[in-house]
Amino acid sequence: MQAFIQGLATCVLVVYFGGMMEQWHWWTMAFLLLLIGEAFAPGLVLGSLALGALAGGLASLVTDWWEYQFVAASAGAVLSLFFLRPLAMRTWFSGDSVATGVDALPGRNVRVTAAFDVHTGRGRGRIDGDDWLIEFPRDWKGTRPEGAASTNDPAAYPVGSELRVVAVDSNVLIVEPLL
Repeated sequence: MQAFIQGLATCVLVVYFGGMMEQWHWWTMAFLLLLIGEAFAPGLVLGSLALGALAGGLASLVTDWWEYQFVAASAGAVLSLFFLRPLAMRTWFSGDSVATGVDALPGRNVRVTAAFDVHTGRGRGRIDGDDWLIEFPRDWKGTRPEGAASTNDPAAYPVGSELRVVAVDSNVLIVEPLL
């Protein structure tokens, strides 16, 4: 019953205000509602439809024929979807973005928190409070720069050592010594 009363009240308001509102008011209201929707559902689809509503509103200032207004609104929406949206997507949503989550880990330093196991070659390390499994690359030779003694023994890196993350393999960080 409550839904019926709400629907009836909506119809009464539309009929009452419908006589007071000119066509461009409806187009402006559609334009604003679509822009508000674009703020909550980005992707420039609702924004393109809003530009179509703007074109329909401009057409309503020229003619009172609703057919021409809908043709202008449709043309404005289609043109903005095919031309303006791809341009805006290339400009705002492409290029180098800030790496987040696991993608941000390569290049960061990890502190060894548990010694490397001699059988598995894995240890544990901590980055930003998160504890990860760490291991050296499978083809790691343990070489060090400038003629320093080389070792491929992960046990040479005790708890507290700093290593650099070079890759992430599932839940395991692939690390190498700092240079």
